[in-house]
Amino acid sequence: MERKSRRSLRVALVLGAAVAGTALVGWGGLAAWSAYTENAGNSVAAGTLAHANGLSCTSLLGSVPTSGTGWCAATISVSGVDPATWTGTNGSIIIANTGNLKSTFTLNLPAAASGGLCADLTLKVTDLNTTAPDTGTVIATTALSTAGLTTPVNLYSNAGTPSLSWTGGGVAGTGTGVTADTYSVTVAPGGGFVNDYADQGTSCTFGLLFSQTAA
Repeated sequence: MERKSRRSLRVALVLGAAVAGTALVGWGGLAAWSAYTENAGNSVAAGTLAHANGLSCTSLLGSVPTSGTGWCAATISVSGVDPATWTGTNGSIIIANTGNLKSTFTLNLPAAASGGLCADLTLKVTDLNTTAPDTGTVIATTALSTAGLTTPVNLYSNAGTPSLSWTGGGVAGTGTGVTADTYSVTVAPGGGFVNDYADQGTSCTFGLLFSQTAA
């Protein structure tokens, strides 16, 4: 009888140990060790694409402006020109990459010049550069009625070695250095202006479109 009691006690102890072990595992592995690291706060931020045309005119993002932001004042505005005395009118445009992204720039007429006088007027655009690969000529002397003026021309920055990739961080109104350039625009009478009597009373209007693309 005593032997049977001892055997029952041993069985009970074994069962109890098994239950206790199961309980430890069931409570999340309390006997296991763990270690962790986390790389927190990962983020991505977009750069800014913007340029200034002169001191106060700023670019419009995403579409060609027709008014408001990006619609800058004319650089050439002259009336009552006399074929006997008028030899041309000059203006300047300062373009600065004021965003923080490297960018490329182009210049073109957004649409063909309009008006009866255009055929007897010429357009010329130069920049400050005299060092290769930029010759300083952006648009050679060309009749304003020329359809090809609507084709974009690549623009160089005024870096020591002129570059098609403009550095960001420019300041509006500053037209020199790696972030900017200054353009001289000249409209002058063409060869037929003096003797073309049909030109009297007519006019010519055109736009100059500077386009910026992240590089």
